[in-house]
Amino acid sequence: MKYSKITVVTPNYNQARFLEYTIQSVLSQNYPNLEYIIIDGGSTDGSVDIIKKYTDKLHFWVSEKDSGMYEAIQKGFSKSTGEIMTYINSDDILHPYSLFTANIIFSQYEYIHWINGFDNQIDENNRIVTVRDTIPNWTKYHYLTGQYQYIQQEGAFWTRDLWNRAGGHIKSTLSCAGDLELWSRFFCREKLYYLPLILGSFRLRSAGQKSMEQLDIYEREALTILSNMSPIDNFEKKIVKMYFSTTWKILRKLNKRRIYKLFGYLELYNIFIVHQSKFFFDRASQQFKLVQSNH
Repeated sequence: MKYSKITVVTPNYNQARFLEYTIQSVLSQNYPNLEYIIIDGGSTDGSVDIIKKYTDKLHFWVSEKDSGMYEAIQKGFSKSTGEIMTYINSDDILHPYSLFTANIIFSQYEYIHWINGFDNQIDENNRIVTVRDTIPNWTKYHYLTGQYQYIQQEGAFWTRDLWNRAGGHIKSTLSCAGDLELWSRFFCREKLYYLPLILGSFRLRSAGQKSMEQLDIYEREALTILSNMSPIDNFEKKIVKMYFSTTWKILRKLNKRRIYKLFGYLELYNIFIVHQSKFFFDRASQQFKLVQSNH
């Protein structure tokens, strides 16, 4: 099997309590072609000493003042060369075998450029405490209609080809919604595919968690980002217009496929209601397989 080079970037600032567990969640997978990069923002809590323990296993690391998480992530990706890319914050984790799984999917399905897994959260003791056990159905059309809550970053993997086509950067001037802005550019180019498993976890902390304590800033940034998205052709304009129609609101309450078809809303049904493609685990082959919906 080919092991494509996978870049993992971890930004860190004064997260010594969780940093080593994050690092181990990446390195303990023993993926044979890993490019792991840690960008520390000048921590003073012992984080640097933890990073130094793993220098022989890192492609690059640095500890210097920066303007925040997204600048650190961009700095890390600018040092990277991996064919597959992701980042994991220094209090979150990747799950066992997630790097191998990402490699297998991208190798087996060359037309797939962006994947994710179940939304889930861990607590301060590393316990999984919430799992969204239904596969999301995020599409470009959700963003075009103002829906943004939310695509979990932990466990999102993408190809360098997509990264480059989407501009090759994460917007470092944003405070909270840099990932959402990146997703908006990804959606303009490729479909997001979900796997029915956990690839990474977001940690719920009792205090000092910017993403939870500054939701108002996140929402303002999100709305600004989505307001800058617009349909690029007549089909997309039609879908957005139909979505905001009174008829669609009524049909959603009825939620019958034959009714959607009768009123000419089958396209919206296929976009917003059903999954047109799903992965499942095939026991015989011990592989994930993609099946297309008949809708």
